[in-house]
Amino acid sequence: MKIVDRLCAGTLFVLAIVECLMVPKTYVGRIWILGTDLALLFTAMLNVLRIRNGYVMQGMKMFCIAANVMMLVFVVALMASIGQATTLRNPQLLLVAGLLVVEAGFSLGKND
Repeated sequence: MKIVDRLCAGTLFVLAIVECLMVPKTYVGRIWILGTDLALLFTAMLNVLRIRNGYVMQGMKMFCIAANVMMLVFVVALMASIGQATTLRNPQLLLVAGLLVVEAGFSLGKND
């Protein structure tokens, strides 16, 4: 299961970096898109830190759970606000939601 945890956290990390690089330069609201992508990147970094160090740092479990759940709620709210048709045209949203669900599950469990 540790392999799946690492794979999901790594995928989330790489996906967040790619999304940061793909923010349109001419879009007026690009700072909001970049901010969201950076929040996703920091969530991925917290997950990688949890995998590498376990829960030896006080509060790590709580911060990982909070970050994963908050980003999941944000992604679900985003999907609800843009509608089903637009969500299906952007499969990365479904991928991010799935990865966040898996990482939240791993954050809730014991870290060996």
